[in-house]
Amino acid sequence: MPISSTVKAVPRSGIRDVFDRALNTDDVISLCVGEPNHTAAPHVVEAAVAAARDGKTKYSDINGLPEFRKVAADYSRRVKKLDYDPRTEVQAVDGGTIGLFLAIGTVVAPGDEVIIPSPYFTSYPAAVVMCGGKPVPVALKPEHGMHLNAADIEAAVTDRTRAIVINSPGNPSGAVTTAEELADIARLCIEHNIWAISDEVYHAIVYNAAGEAAPSIAAAPGMKDRTIIVDSLSKTYAMTGWRIGYLLAPAQVIEQTGKIAGNLHSSVNSLSQYAGIAAMSGPQDMVERMRQEYLVKRQIVVDELAGSPVLRLVEPEGAFYAFVDVRGTGMDSGDFSNRLLDECRVAVVPGEAFGKEGRGFVRLSYAGDADELREGLRRIRTFAERQ
Repeated sequence: MPISSTVKAVPRSGIRDVFDRALNTDDVISLCVGEPNHTAAPHVVEAAVAAARDGKTKYSDINGLPEFRKVAADYSRRVKKLDYDPRTEVQAVDGGTIGLFLAIGTVVAPGDEVIIPSPYFTSYPAAVVMCGGKPVPVALKPEHGMHLNAADIEAAVTDRTRAIVINSPGNPSGAVTTAEELADIARLCIEHNIWAISDEVYHAIVYNAAGEAAPSIAAAPGMKDRTIIVDSLSKTYAMTGWRIGYLLAPAQVIEQTGKIAGNLHSSVNSLSQYAGIAAMSGPQDMVERMRQEYLVKRQIVVDELAGSPVLRLVEPEGAFYAFVDVRGTGMDSGDFSNRLLDECRVAVVPGEAFGKEGRGFVRLSYAGDADELREGLRRIRTFAERQ
């Protein structure tokens, strides 16, 4: 029987390909999945348990519990210095990927183009294709530190361009685009009447001295009314399996994303919303503790790869990924990743899983155990330098 050509055009996640292979290989050090080594803080878990015991398990408003939306708005004001009305400009979503789909589905019509800086998180082009749009990759360059570059983006703008996806801190690169660079992109968004869809799920994991959140393009002059922020509690609060996040956007957008969500599901998981309220409004010491741990693990990556004649590191400025240039080995990144897993029992993701602009690189996650990370890096370097 026929299968939809649109669905067939949706690419399978290259991250999952490696993850599945690693699951079927014994004694593997997996550095491929972007998931905190921690789980949610005790007060977050207790909030969900208490809500369940109190029978708070009914449908919520399609846009989320009013108290969840208020806490998300308060958090964004406190951490990002962004002001959103919780009644009309905030929506609870079932994780960042659903939020991304809702955002793209609201502003992209069939045939519209969406600029996606590449290498990119695998869900970006998939969501655009599912909405009938055309992904337009724009290469992120190592010589720019993998930061978004306004001139490169503007060269890709056409009269069909409807949106640009912003991801900072970036996955897979760990790059943090500066406020000045975002301001340049904001000017072209305004000039060409383009939406910014800003994936900010790693906003809290930044390695600046002040420990401040990564800048948002929504803070640039004139950009709040043309930006949709996709955020999640998965990385900041080690809540990946809870599937809870939120959108911040103009009221006209939230009206439409809520309409789409209402036809996809009846409401967002109520217990996850109560847990999210506790996470965003409660003690934040775990967030800083995890950031400090990632800083230490980042340094392990830098130290273990320092001086390698065949491996070059684009030093991460945020998130918990390292994007490593393996072209000096003479192998492409697919061969490198496959052979590393087969011969050395270490799983990393080939760069082409994040778009063809990622060829020649591999992504490794340093969110897990520090000892495993150190041993995995030792194996990677030994394997690379014997080729």
